[in-house]
Amino acid sequence: MTGEIGHTRQQRYEFWHVFPEQALRRFGPTNEAENSLREMGSVKYGGDVAKFLMEMENLNIHTRVTGIAWRKMIEDELPVEAL
Repeated sequence: MTGEIGHTRQQRYEFWHVFPEQALRRFGPTNEAENSLREMGSVKYGGDVAKFLMEMENLNIHTRVTGIAWRKMIEDELPVEAL
């Protein structure tokens, strides 16, 4: 990190007290999954099944809901005629 003991020198990691801050900022936990799940609950069916499913699938990239829970989320929003 600092060019000592055979390691290559990297500009952003010259000081060890900076490393944890940068590592957490880059690899730390985010709230993307929680935010996407909240948005999934607010997506409403507007008459176009393809558009509704695309919005839900795009949000599901972060949340990764599968199985019965995923099917229930979709079925609860779609009217009986669309099923």
